[in-house]
Amino acid sequence: RHWAAVERRLPGYTCCLQRARPARRLKLVAFVLLVVSLMEHLLSIISVVYYDFCPRRSDPVESYLLGTSAQLFEVFPYSNWLAWLGKIQNVLLTFGWSYMDIFLMMLGMGLSEMLARLNRSLEQQVLQPMPEAYWTWSRTLYRSIVELIREVDDA
Repeated sequence: RHWAAVERRLPGYTCCLQRARPARRLKLVAFVLLVVSLMEHLLSIISVVYYDFCPRRSDPVESYLLGTSAQLFEVFPYSNWLAWLGKIQNVLLTFGWSYMDIFLMMLGMGLSEMLARLNRSLEQQVLQPMPEAYWTWSRTLYRSIVELIREVDDA
């Protein structure tokens, strides 16, 4: 609610392209980071399978699954379906962590966009004499954005 209240008080965008730019940036950043995260995970798997210096089994994939899900096989006997279940859990957790990182980056990008909108508004008025009420409004809005940033940071 606090975010929406601050957002409503911000100066509007001057055109549709300016309004669409932050959304495009957010989508691009999320896409690139998810692709890079997937690539990193796949390369990690490939390197472990290829450079398995202490194979536990003759099959490198089986050896990899046994190594990555070792905590399961301390309790249960080894089975392929359980190993694949452990690997699926590992992939889901990896992307959960990546999602959290991306989510925090997007929050930061949204907050910085608020400051950029206020800054663009101030830049448009820089050479014009403005009443004191305008500067009071600008300063109050800036303080609201900073308070929102602190609130998000604390959360």
